[in-house]
Amino acid sequence: MISAVKILSWWLAFSMRTWMIISLLVVTAVTGCSTHYLRVENGQAYLYLKAPHADSVMFASSLDQFQWRRAEKLDSLTWLVAIPKDIPQTYIYLVDNQIVVPDCRFREKDDFGSENCIYVPGM
Repeated sequence: MISAVKILSWWLAFSMRTWMIISLLVVTAVTGCSTHYLRVENGQAYLYLKAPHADSVMFASSLDQFQWRRAEKLDSLTWLVAIPKDIPQTYIYLVDNQIVVPDCRFREKDDFGSENCIYVPGM
């Protein structure tokens, strides 16, 4: 016969695993589904963020002391921000009120224990 303690400990372990998986899926949905790329043309660097389920995307960079500004929604998946192509800067996104640091080629640690992407002209 299985004791109540064994059943309870199995249930708690199952519940903990379930919540960990759900938490991981939520984090992935918020950050992991974002694709980020850049194109340089017409004197500007264009940063593209693919955030399929986003209702709003904001952008902040070191160029203007991290003041939030709206990204332009191009279609149901893609958001656009234009920055000067010749000025290095660090930046982050705010996607539906969640800080998002997408996969980017260069990163740096910030003063808050997180990271920022780094835009390096010509690289």
